[in-house]
Amino acid sequence: MKLLRSHSAHLTISFLYNAFREEHVQSIPSDQLESKLALFLQAHQEDEHLMEEEAEETVFVPGQNELFADFQTKAHVLVTFWCSDDRAYLRRYSLASGVFVVELTAGIERLFSWIENSEPAEFVGTESRFQNILLRLRDLKENTQEAPAERIAALKEQKKKIDEQIKKIELTGVPQMYTEVQIKERLEGISRDSRELLGDFRQAEDNFRAILQEIYREQGDMQATRGSILGYTLDTNHALRVSPQGQSFSSFWNFISQDTDDEINSLINAILSAAENQNVVWSDDFLLHLKQYLYDAGHKIIEQNRVLSDRISRILSTQEAGSRYLIRQLTAGIKKEMVTYLERIDGGAESPGRDFLFVEGKPGLSFPQARTPVLDEQTNTMEEMKPFNAQAIDSASLKALFNQFYVDEKELLKTADAFRAEKNGMQFTLAELMQKYPVKKGLAEVVTWFAVAEHDDRMKVESEKNDEIEFTRNGTRVKVTVPRMLFI
Repeated sequence: MKLLRSHSAHLTISFLYNAFREEHVQSIPSDQLESKLALFLQAHQEDEHLMEEEAEETVFVPGQNELFADFQTKAHVLVTFWCSDDRAYLRRYSLASGVFVVELTAGIERLFSWIENSEPAEFVGTESRFQNILLRLRDLKENTQEAPAERIAALKEQKKKIDEQIKKIELTGVPQMYTEVQIKERLEGISRDSRELLGDFRQAEDNFRAILQEIYREQGDMQATRGSILGYTLDTNHALRVSPQGQSFSSFWNFISQDTDDEINSLINAILSAAENQNVVWSDDFLLHLKQYLYDAGHKIIEQNRVLSDRISRILSTQEAGSRYLIRQLTAGIKKEMVTYLERIDGGAESPGRDFLFVEGKPGLSFPQARTPVLDEQTNTMEEMKPFNAQAIDSASLKALFNQFYVDEKELLKTADAFRAEKNGMQFTLAELMQKYPVKKGLAEVVTWFAVAEHDDRMKVESEKNDEIEFTRNGTRVKVTVPRMLFI
């Protein structure tokens, strides 16, 4: 609202939109943005005074604007003003490399999404939006039915329609395809929803940042103990993870970070190639880099969570440092009391002193200063080196090298879906699944199941109950006891 009410709103919005949205970037190095702003100010000299007047009260010195006569300095001051708490159009922070970057705040992202949605569209895509709504309603209905008979009936109906389409294509030899209008309409809808999704990530970042700010505030409170700060941090972080927003983000990140098949880019490339063959004009290259944009936006939230974890570690380290200091104080006190005690039982200072500690034999010292800083003498040989193919290779090491394995989570989920189909949707445990589909890759496969369960709502771990799982590894029968995992 501050931006919309400012006198230079048209200039600021135009520049920030072109710098971020038109270029499809999430963050820009601060000096690079200032250079772009200097060129923008030079091209709009007749209106630049509006932007200066907006920042004059806080950063410009009234009557001394000649100090900021060059455009580069004006750009630096304006970017600083936009990053201030008073405006908060931008957020500036330092990367691990030491480079300062700036990005749009969540409020400006929502403003740009509102502006984009307010622009008159070339045509209103009612057909694709209606189909999308209908598809979601059908999906919601199918996945909220608990009765197996109704689910089976719905699947059979889908199978019937698919069979009819296959027969029609086999008879005519021509598959049913979208028209040019339908393709363009759906591409615009996907692009619009994707841009809005990127803007929503800013809000998730703000939620994590709010937790950090609350931790800093708690630490600044002299009455707050480390235990209370740590408890607040862990409880809040857990609450955010189990919240609908946290669970939704976990599902998204689980897919985008494990998309080893590059499904998103493959789909987009195939769609745009087919659209080009049908003479559909589509010049927006945003979708070509959609996966990278989504990954970068999600990774920033993961990085924000890492900062939160690092803060927790620092609190624990501070607590441990305080404990060590207390131990040193107690030890010094014990030594002092012991010296006083020995002087008292020996009859005071006039009596001969007593040994406090006896060591039998010569003590063995093992500290760096007692070691001789001389390396062992080495003998250099001038023998001819054997070629690599002439050297003997350990067969056991070679076998271990080529027998590396990887537990694919997608394959595990396919196995669970297959067994769920055999059980007609009834609940079953991991032990029952292992009886039908034995463990192939040892304990690592069992552990992977519990890692998958953290991000899958259809799997639940009951810690109060245990199951035994048996498998064969290198000819040896292994039995492990694990918490019961229930597939629902």
